[in-house]
Amino acid sequence: MVEQPNYLPWIGYFDLIAQADVWVWYDDVQYTRRDWRNRNRVAGAGEPVWLTIPVRSRGRYEQPIHEVEIDGERPWARKHLETVRHCYGAAPFFETVYEVLRAALEKEHRCLADLTIELNEALCGLLGLRPRFLRSSGLEGIAGDKRERLIRICDRLGGTIYLSGPAARDYIEPELFREAGIELRYIVYGYPPYDRGGQPFIPNLSILDPLAWIGPAATADLLARRWETG
Repeated sequence: MVEQPNYLPWIGYFDLIAQADVWVWYDDVQYTRRDWRNRNRVAGAGEPVWLTIPVRSRGRYEQPIHEVEIDGERPWARKHLETVRHCYGAAPFFETVYEVLRAALEKEHRCLADLTIELNEALCGLLGLRPRFLRSSGLEGIAGDKRERLIRICDRLGGTIYLSGPAARDYIEPELFREAGIELRYIVYGYPPYDRGGQPFIPNLSILDPLAWIGPAATADLLARRWETG
């Protein structure tokens, strides 16, 4: 699986990781503003709120993800930790989740991808997910457009099956995978609601939400209880 590194992604993102033998952080493609690369949503008893990492993107609109710098002049990390404590301080597994987040945010990362990749791999550790992690920026000689590069990355790593999220149907060309002898599969997301301590269930929040309320083991179990795959 080849996917751009996101900040505190939702459970479906980790479902993809759970099914991967090799996971490639697609960090040398163009950074997209107002996207999931540097933000996600959490919620307490009320409406969801955004956690957004400020980045230096003005005038750098074509820079690849791995070159995007965090704007360290703003006290964003402390505010994120305070927001997470406010939302989940009463949750049964809050401390477990908070310590992983705090350990990552208190480091002085210069680049966004370094932080998000480190944090996501730490969260994978909580969930017991241990594929082989690689960064596309570290793979030499992988050229071509967005479609061709996916094939070449799979070929370089000896991949025979490529699992994709459904949104990729808009740009993936199945015939390229067939010609390369790679089976293309799509995941169909759908997860049972979980108990949020008696609060209303809110779908598609950051992975922090199920981890804090039902814990790593039960969250990992949700990945195996997906309603439907295709």
